[in-house]
Amino acid sequence: MKRETIRKNRIHAAEKKEYYTEREKYWARLEQEADDAEAMKIIRKKHITPEQLAVFNSLSEKEVAKILAAREKETTDALPADEGGAEDSENEEETNENAKKVIS
Repeated sequence: MKRETIRKNRIHAAEKKEYYTEREKYWARLEQEADDAEAMKIIRKKHITPEQLAVFNSLSEKEVAKILAAREKETTDALPADEGGAEDSENEEETNENAKKVIS
């Protein structure tokens, strides 16, 4: 190959590289905008106030995990107390026995 041809090809490759770098930045920006729009939809849908969002942003991942674990523990602890636990099953057995006596 001639030196001029090699030089032209190198310049052309550099231009292509520049073009595709710009395109990559463009698509990255569009992707970020789409992510932001999706986050805004969720914020609106869940009726999150700016104050709540600021508090959430100030928390670390560990703090959020602790809060969620505490909330989950509260809900699991509250379920058996609301349902009555073993006492309900004894009451059901007595009711079933009484129903059998009434039917007989």
